[in-house]
Amino acid sequence: QRSLSPINSIPHMKHRKQHCECHTRTQEPVTSTMKGKHPLETLVSLSKGNVSRMANPRSACSILISILAVMYIGHRYAAYRMNTVKLYKSPINDIYRECAKPDYEMIDPNSVPANKICITTLTDAKKADTMQRLLRWRNFNSLLEMTWPNKKAYAKKHGYSLFDESDSLDTTRPPSWSKIRAAQRLFKEEDCEWVVWLDADTVVMNSQKRIQDFLPRDKDMLLTVQKGGSYNAGAWVVRKTDWSLKFLDHWWNMDDFVQPKGLSTSGDNAALKSYLLEMDKAEFDEHIGVPARCTFNSVTVFLTPEEYEVAKKLPAEKQEWYMHHEKYHKGDLIAHVAGKNNKIDTTKMLLKDVV
Repeated sequence: QRSLSPINSIPHMKHRKQHCECHTRTQEPVTSTMKGKHPLETLVSLSKGNVSRMANPRSACSILISILAVMYIGHRYAAYRMNTVKLYKSPINDIYRECAKPDYEMIDPNSVPANKICITTLTDAKKADTMQRLLRWRNFNSLLEMTWPNKKAYAKKHGYSLFDESDSLDTTRPPSWSKIRAAQRLFKEEDCEWVVWLDADTVVMNSQKRIQDFLPRDKDMLLTVQKGGSYNAGAWVVRKTDWSLKFLDHWWNMDDFVQPKGLSTSGDNAALKSYLLEMDKAEFDEHIGVPARCTFNSVTVFLTPEEYEVAKKLPAEKQEWYMHHEKYHKGDLIAHVAGKNNKIDTTKMLLKDVV
């Protein structure tokens, strides 16, 4: 596993009182060789080229450390601002609609034992390594603690099995990749016929709706579309078949898409998009169903204070995203806080509207 940690680029500082080495080298130009590096790693690379020209190596190292400290403080301040930005629910969240039925043939809801439908999720709150905690932009701390009781109540109401897979987190990659490992483990070690993956920032809003009411008869996987023409990896459903086991293996092994830890994107969604684009259309149509996103993965719309002041004055039918199948409306099964940085406050708002 290649290391993307900026710490590896910092000169050895353990015995800096005795000796501090800053090897002389020419400054690296910003070229294509730096693409894909974490911003702090690029900073270290550029800084080493500048400070190595100085006559006093100890001063050079001190300046380098100061630059990194300032950059890190700026990084954390920007992350804090992003995670605490004030947002309001869009008025469409309170407008009722009935989501369109899937166009694939569905199973008899009574043909699948409820306990063989396994809902799972995870976070890195317990097992995140130091680099992940230091560099991540979005704050997922306490998020699963907030949404777990909601998922637990829903599973208990309908007899589903529920698994918190946080303990099986693979710390060699950003946490989002471990959703694949979670599904693989459940199929291998638990009595699961279907696995329903839900990101920690999802909330079951309408507990009257059942998962078996939209399960396909002949498909192995259910995905929902997202903007840009791709598919969302934050909520999906997969059946235990030879095809789906191979699908999960292939998805996990697309390690060229793994992003440096701490970024807002992990690469698992990009890998999924690439995999599906390369897939033969006949294979896709045979094994994958794509219901309307409101079936089980509605995106919740939140507005800035300025946007909210405009929206609240508009009639329902004039609201942006009114009745759009991707956006959460009252009555949808699940609301997903997708793409938002302030996940704690937005999730709290959703939990108040659960029925």
